[in-house]
Order: sequence, then C-alpha cells, then structure tokens
Amino acid sequence: MATSERGSSNDSRWRYVQAVTLLVLVVAILYFAKPVIVPLALAVLLAFILTPLVEAVQKRGVGRVPAVLLVLSVTGIIAGTVGWGVGVQFARLAQDLPDHANDLKAKLAKVRTSGAGPFSRALKTFQGLGDAPVSREQAVPSKPEQKVVVSLPEEPFMQRTVEVAAVVLEPLATAGLVCILVIFMLIRREDLRNRVIGLLGHGRLMGTTRVLVESATRLSRLLLTQLCVNAGFGVLFSIALLLIGVPYWFLWGFLTMVLRFIPFVGSWLSAAFPILLSIAIAPGWGQPVWVLCVFIVLDLTTGNVIEPLLFGHSTGVSPVALLVAAAFWTWVWGPVGLVLSTPLTLCLVVLGQHVPRFRFLALLLGDRPALAPHVSYYQRLLAGDTAEAMLVARGYAAAKKVEHLPDGIFLPALLHARRDRKRAGLTAVDETVIIDATAAISDQLATDNRVPGTLADDGGTEGPSTSLEHQSVILGCPAHHKAEELTLHMLARLLKPLGCRMEVQSTRTLPVEAEAWIERERPQAVFIAVLPPGGVPQARYLCRRLHKRFPELKILVGYWGRVRDFDKLLVRLRSSGASYVTTTLLQSSTQIRALMPSAPDAAAPAAAPADVELPLAASAPGAF
Repeated sequence: MATSERGSSNDSRWRYVQAVTLLVLVVAILYFAKPVIVPLALAVLLAFILTPLVEAVQKRGVGRVPAVLLVLSVTGIIAGTVGWGVGVQFARLAQDLPDHANDLKAKLAKVRTSGAGPFSRALKTFQGLGDAPVSREQAVPSKPEQKVVVSLPEEPFMQRTVEVAAVVLEPLATAGLVCILVIFMLIRREDLRNRVIGLLGHGRLMGTTRVLVESATRLSRLLLTQLCVNAGFGVLFSIALLLIGVPYWFLWGFLTMVLRFIPFVGSWLSAAFPILLSIAIAPGWGQPVWVLCVFIVLDLTTGNVIEPLLFGHSTGVSPVALLVAAAFWTWVWGPVGLVLSTPLTLCLVVLGQHVPRFRFLALLLGDRPALAPHVSYYQRLLAGDTAEAMLVARGYAAAKKVEHLPDGIFLPALLHARRDRKRAGLTAVDETVIIDATAAISDQLATDNRVPGTLADDGGTEGPSTSLEHQSVILGCPAHHKAEELTLHMLARLLKPLGCRMEVQSTRTLPVEAEAWIERERPQAVFIAVLPPGGVPQARYLCRRLHKRFPELKILVGYWGRVRDFDKLLVRLRSSGASYVTTTLLQSSTQIRALMPSAPDAAAPAAAPADVELPLAASAPGAF
C-alpha cells in the first residue's frame, strides 16, 4: 500500500513538472518568436474582422477573389486617409508641444500663486517632493565650475542611412506581410479550416468543429462590432472636440478609438490627453470641464446602452481575466499584444469550453460561475454559512422559478451530503446540520413565496379552495433516511395547490403501521422517496409488501439521484410492485396529478429545470 501511494505521489509530481515545463516553453516561444507570430496573429485578427464583409459582398453575386480585393481596397483607402490625417495632426502637435508645455507650466504657476487654498498647498507639496535637501556645504556659495564639452565624431552617412531605413522598413515589411497573409486567408479560408480540422480533429471531429465554428462566429461578430463601436465613439468625440474648440481633434478621436480596445482603462486614458491640452491652452476652466462632461456622457451611454445591446451582457471572459491577459500579452508582444489580448483570451475560453483537456482555461478565464448553484449552496452549508446559502437559493429562485428550487438546489445538495457521509468522511452531526439548515431555508422561502402554484408552506391557505373531504390523499413514505422525509415535505408543498394532501410518515414508522393507515384512510396512492446511496432494497421491500396487501393501490417511487443504468433500476422496482418511477419533484407532482380522479383546473407545474439532467418517469405495463 505504501509503495502504491509513493508511486502515485511521484506520478503527480511528474505531471506537475511536465505542466510547468510546457507552460514555460510556450511562453518562451511566444516571446522569442515575436517577429513571426505577431504578423500571423494580426493577419488572423484582420481576417476575422473582414470575413463578414467579404461574405456580404459575395452575396451580391461577386466572386471570391474580386470580393476580397474590393474589401481590402476600400479598407486600405479608409486606413490610408485616417493615417494621413493622424500623421498631419501629430506632426503639428510635435511642433507646437514646447509652447503647450510652457502654457501648462504658466497656468499651474498661476494656480499656485493665486492663493493659499488647499489645491495650491497640495501643488506646492508635490512640487517640493522632488527637491533634494540642501546641506550646509551646498548653502555656502562656491566657485563656478568650468564646463568641459566633449565632441564626438559624426557617424558616417551610410551608417545613419541604414539605421533610418531599418526603422522605417521594418514596420513596412511587417505591414506588407500582414496584407499578403490576409489576402490568402480570405481567399483560401475553407482550405485552411479543413487543414486545421484534419490536424486537430482526428477522433474529435465534433469538438474541433464546434471550436472552430464558435470561435470564428464569436470573434468575427465581436471584433467587427467592437471596431464599429469604437470608431463611432471616436468620431462623435472628435466632432465634440471640434465644436468645443480643442485643437488636434482628429488625432484625439483616432487615439480614443484605438485605446478603447484596452479593457477598462484605455477609454479613460485616451481622454486624459485632450483634457490636459485644454487645461494648457484654455483661458479658464470651462473648456476642460466641457471635454470631461462630453466624454463621461459618451462613455456611459456606450458602456451601458449601446454595448449591452450589441454584445449582450458579456463577451464570455471575466473582467479579471481581461486585465491579467492584457498585462500578459503586453509583456510578451508589446502594444500589439495589448490590442490582441481580448480576442486571444476569447479564443482560449472557447477552446476550454469544448475540449475537455483545456477545460481549466474556461474555468480560469470565463465569466461563467466557477461552481454550479447547488454546489455553491452545499459548499456554504459545509462552511457553516447559512446566510450565504440562503442568498444562493434566493438568487436561483430569482433566475428560475420558485418551483425549481427543490430539484435545482435542495435535492442535489442533500445528495452531495449523503454521498459525502458514506465516502468522504462527513460526520453524522454535520449531515444533520445540513439537513436541518435546508429544511429551515426551504420553510423560509416557502413563507416568502405564498402564491398559488409555488412553494407554499403546509399551514398556508393558498391554492384551490378544495375541502378536506374532496382532497386526494397521498401517503408519503421515506425509504431509509431522514433526508427523504424532507424531500416528501417539499413534494407536499407542490401538491397542495393541486388540491392534493400528502401525509408524510417518519422513518420510524413500521410497515405494519403504514398498512394500518392505508387500510383506514384509503389514500389515492403511496409515494416512496429514495435518496441514494442506499434505499433501493428498503423501497423494494415496502413495494412488495404493500402491493401484496393492496393490489389495486398505485405505488410511486421517487429516486432522487442519477443512476448509471436506469432501465435496470426500473425493472427491479417494477418487479417489486411499483407502478411509476420518477426522478424529480416536479415530475412527481405532475404524475400524481394525473392519478387524481377529478383533478382541479389548476395549471400543471413546469417541467424540470434544464440544468438538472435526470431520466424521465417510467410506468409499469398496464398502469394508468
């Protein structure tokens, strides 16, 4: 045994070393292969953006190659025009920048000397932080030092020419390579897609196809829409700056459009430049205030109205992951990585959602909850935090319906507790605490939602006005555990609005006592609840005994848990006398309602929630 445990520990350490080594290797390749990978990534990004436009042109009857060339030509003309305008204004700004710097210093000096207000004192304090302390030796005047000027020989003309050419030609070569790659990617996109599927999809064709289709669709829609939104924001901000009178308005609008690709901070960073410029050149504070107000209005409108309508509530990536990804890709690839961080992170999230080996990526980077609601609820109960467990249940009820709470939250949590009690070392005391807390939360939510058709508590007066004499009576019997009693009380709440009363027996009730109660009350049916692990032998024994004593009595078994072979379980329960087998409370209430001789005209409960995958009810041959 010790040797086995030691071998398992060594295997775990070796897998950890392999994972760390692979991660370091991937980061090193991304960092050192930047000249090759960055143009490829930019080409893929542009191909995703331009693919919807090429497809729209093709739908007009234009061929693939002419459509690609037309879209790229129009895109190049627009990009060239914008680049020329930005270059002209940037050159003018570089020429006027010393004058603007002097204006800003003069305005700050005027503010500093205008009075003894808090702003002036704070400004003086910050300006004095950089001054070095003056010593006694420095206070005494010293003789003027002689300045020595060292003149370096001028560099040869050819060397300077090569250096300038290298600076200019490198980005031009990168841009040319990106354009060529984009052209071939757009023209041969089906061939590239098939090659990727052939490379990665051997034996995993469905998963690979889903990754490629969803990645292409989501990225194309996201990037094109984000580009249009950012361009519209930049245009409106430029027009507003032009009307306010801020110079270089076209440059600031383009900078805003580009920096808005940086999540969260890029938009506000772009507004700092025109605000500082307006502070420097404006005679008062009216222009900077106007610039700030216009930007705030545009940013709030875009972020809270336009983007939610176009993108939905989320891009699928968590905000923290976006910030971390922006920092990582900026460190690896520089400014280009900052622009590519969001689409690259989105690709990783989609990969993690469809490829089991990379599922950790969706967990780390995605915006979906890390834990399912019932797991989060059970985890909070394990931690003794009943208040937060109540919040989880309330949130689930708000997102779904109150009727889905037992099947979506309570039953899975009780099932976790039963399994942990048997296999994970959960003590009997802790299990009892979880059951009691779930009962209290269920009662509280039932009291808070006393409306017809919901979880009304047993003592309420809601539901159809059916007299006790005309109510259908169901006997509820737990198979072997106290938690099954709680599930039967939840089922009783669902049945009450239907005009059906369930009498819940205790686990201490003997079978002979249950038979006596049936003989006396003549119920419409008997419902046996089973919460695994265990309980099936006890349920079969009770089914056989009741079926032998009351052959015409309908017996329903609710099995609250997933089973590998449901058909086998169904056959075993049928052979013992069960008429129906259900797996959810809502399904059970619907089945019981169908057994009632004169069911009231109340609406049947909704189906089980989609996130609870359980088998459907099954009935015995010849049953109702």
